[in-house]
Amino acid sequence: MAENSTQILQDLINSSGARAAVVVARDGFVIETAGMLGSLDLDTLGASVAMLLTGAESMGNELRIAAFHTLTLEASNAMIMCTPVGDALLVVLAPDSKTLGMIRLQVKKHVPQLVQFF
Repeated sequence: MAENSTQILQDLINSSGARAAVVVARDGFVIETAGMLGSLDLDTLGASVAMLLTGAESMGNELRIAAFHTLTLEASNAMIMCTPVGDALLVVLAPDSKTLGMIRLQVKKHVPQLVQFF
């Protein structure tokens, strides 16, 4: 069992095949990262995630649906999964969607552990 949030994020990456995991506050501030982020601009990632969250919440309110549990964006060269974790958002990055099932399984397993930190 992991003792801190960094270990939990690293375990999530190692067990799912994801490339990286990032925890972003609702205002776009990047709280924590794990994995291989390469040349990714974390400020841009944080701001983009905050805009995405605001848009998803607005859409949910207008459609009168419950808050989202997971948002998944797929492209030919990337897969991004966003999941609320406490007062923040967990963003999992993968090179493609081949491991999407395993990523979903590991996110569900690790989110309850992460909630205590965020």
